[in-house]
Amino acid sequence: MGGGTDDNGRMHVPTDAFGGMSPEYKAAAALKNLFTMVAVRVVLAQEQGYDNEGGAMTETYRGLQDYLAQNPLRDGNKWLEDLMRHDDNNMRLTALRLLEVRKAYAGGQFDYEDMHALAVEELTKENDKLMADYVKDSMSLNTTESMGQDGMGT
Repeated sequence: MGGGTDDNGRMHVPTDAFGGMSPEYKAAAALKNLFTMVAVRVVLAQEQGYDNEGGAMTETYRGLQDYLAQNPLRDGNKWLEDLMRHDDNNMRLTALRLLEVRKAYAGGQFDYEDMHALAVEELTKENDKLMADYVKDSMSLNTTESMGQDGMGT
């Protein structure tokens, strides 16, 4: 098939576009990082909730918050791997808890269909706005300056 599509009718994405990864694999990697951060936020919220008086947070809460502040989460797997090697046994156990929470969230809580619908909806709105802005800007160009009446240049 022509027009940049493969035999299956899908767009052809060059294999070197994302370091040899498919766009779906790249998105899955980003989602893993998102799910790791969700797990961190869920555990922090759970630990914060243990103290209904609003006083001091739990040891796990403080330790996880401090670890996150000192080690920004860029690669979820690497971040968890490092946390599993933490000097404090409580933090190593927290890492195992985070593994379970992110698996549970990814496996049953995250709404993939809603994400797809939102992504397409937002992309469509943004494309429409960008196209409208482009047309608006094109209409306001002074056609006698750098472009001729035919839009091809002088």
